[in-house]
Amino acid sequence: MDFTVMSYNILAQDLLEANEELYTHCPLEVLDWSYRCKLLIEEILKWAPDILCLQEVQENHYHEQLYPVLSQMDYTCVYKRRTGTKTDGCATCYRSSRFSELSVTLLEFFRPETELLDRHNVGIVLLLQPVVTKGSAVKAKGPPLCVANTHLLFNPRRGDVKLAQLAILLAEIDSVFKSCKAKGEHCNLILCGDFNSLPDTSLYQLITTGELYFHSLPTWMISGQEDLSYKLHCQRLFAPLWPSCLEITDSCQYTTAKEIFEDQKQKPGKCQLSHDFLLQLRFSPAACVRPLDLELIPGVTDNTPDASRRDQIYDKRFRDTITHRFDLESVYKHILPGSGNPEVSTLHSEGGATVDYIFYTPRRVLTADPKGGGDPVSKGLKLIGSLSLLSEDVLWSLRGLPSHIFPSDHLSLLAKFQVEVNAA
Repeated sequence: MDFTVMSYNILAQDLLEANEELYTHCPLEVLDWSYRCKLLIEEILKWAPDILCLQEVQENHYHEQLYPVLSQMDYTCVYKRRTGTKTDGCATCYRSSRFSELSVTLLEFFRPETELLDRHNVGIVLLLQPVVTKGSAVKAKGPPLCVANTHLLFNPRRGDVKLAQLAILLAEIDSVFKSCKAKGEHCNLILCGDFNSLPDTSLYQLITTGELYFHSLPTWMISGQEDLSYKLHCQRLFAPLWPSCLEITDSCQYTTAKEIFEDQKQKPGKCQLSHDFLLQLRFSPAACVRPLDLELIPGVTDNTPDASRRDQIYDKRFRDTITHRFDLESVYKHILPGSGNPEVSTLHSEGGATVDYIFYTPRRVLTADPKGGGDPVSKGLKLIGSLSLLSEDVLWSLRGLPSHIFPSDHLSLLAKFQVEVNAA
């Protein structure tokens, strides 16, 4: 079964008007929302993607203009507005004739109890089932497909926040994968969005290699959007990157009591909990609730544990390396074939860059037996093709972005995949 995926930051009108200095090169008419909306809908109609991941979707524009049109085009849509005062968010849409929805999770990266996560970005994680239909009957089904869509923090100096936001997203994806594994199913992954990070920088490396050694790394280097190497002093990263109350490990997995107990249920034999895990529970909110009949003994039954001791315990668990378990590749290679010029996915008056990506789990041929026996098993997605991006000089020759051709200051990313299906 072949299917297409589009990822597109469509430039929320409220953000455009709040940053008009970035678009002084544009004719006024191409900055008008009604003009841009018409071009945007025409572009979606032209490519007709089976899965559509949008960022910077203004809430009133979504409900009043985009959703009515998309629903008529056979799309089922999920929308999540940013928390806080911003009026935009993310939307993920899929063709209901090609996918059935298994689960949906709306993520908020803002955590009031965590000083680090004081930004209002969001994400959407969908679990879909590819289906091949004939009339109303389902003839074949593919393995579950997890589709994640996000827009990470822009601030070039706050790589620490970007990594924490990405860890929340990856932890949720990991939870979805575990639910599939518990049912004996292999799950594929497509990760889309505006990551506000350049190719081959630290955040990109974490996604594509599954590992990032971050000790003493300057926070601005995480995304590479701004070169601050001239500064004598800059914020650097040290373990732990985020506090234990976030309940996410340095392997980008949830580490809550529920997860541990659920994991233990699937293992035969006696339930065993690690000493480190029990130490985590010691400082959890539930452990700090005083029973009414508990005698107060200073230093023993206090309901305010020593925060410095908690940090010491957590430091032992949080290494200087962040990892995740997903095998991911970028659809785009970031260099245009032939010319060798860098691709760009976004451009405004301050220049062009690539910050938008479609990552996917590539097809791998595996043996049924780890020792090499049995018939080969093929898992993952085969990349069939993609819509080319453009270079910065070509975009400036077209009067930049947005323009009479392109409705946003970002270009749309489009990829075609193939997945193996089995008779229903």
